[in-house]
Amino acid sequence: MTSPTWSHRFSSLGFLASALLTTPTLWAQTSGRSSAAEMQRATLDTAAILSSARAEIDAANAAWLPGLQRHDAGAIAAAYADSGLFVAGDGTVTRGRAAIARMYAERVQHMRPIRAGAVVQDGLTVLGPTRILEWGHGWLELALEREGASPSRSGGTYLTVWERASDGHWRIVRNLAF
Repeated sequence: MTSPTWSHRFSSLGFLASALLTTPTLWAQTSGRSSAAEMQRATLDTAAILSSARAEIDAANAAWLPGLQRHDAGAIAAAYADSGLFVAGDGTVTRGRAAIARMYAERVQHMRPIRAGAVVQDGLTVLGPTRILEWGHGWLELALEREGASPSRSGGTYLTVWERASDGHWRIVRNLAF
C-alpha cells in the first residue's frame, strides 16, 4: 500500500473540515429548520472569541519547532488539555497530555538535528463559544545524513480543535496530523 500524496491528504483535510462545519447547516436545510448550532453561531462574537484565543494558539505554534530542537517534549505538549488527543498520520491515537509528551520525547530521540521548520496556520474558525478549529501545515528540514547528501525535508497538514477550559485558557483537545 502506498502512502497518500500531499494532495490526497489536503483533499481529505478539506473534506473533514467541510463535514465538521457544514453538517448542522445541511441538516437545517434538509429539515427546513434552523439548527441550534446555526442559531448559536449567528449570535457569537467570533472576533472576540478568536481574539481571546489567538495569543495561546500562536504561542503553542511558535513553541513547536524550538521544543523539537531542544528535545523539550513538555514544551510541545503544554498546549494540550489533560485529556487531549493526538492522531498521527497513520491513525495512531495518543491520549492525554502526559502520553503526548512521551510520544514526542520518543520521536525526537530518533531524529537528526533540525535545521529549520515551521508551523504555518492556514486558517481559524469559531465552532462555538468555547471551541475553535485551526488548520494549516508544518514542515521540518533535518541535518544532512552524511556529507554530500541532500537535506531531508518532511511535512504535512494538520487540523486542530482548541477548547477554552474552565480556567479560561485555550487547550488542544484534538490534533490530527495528515
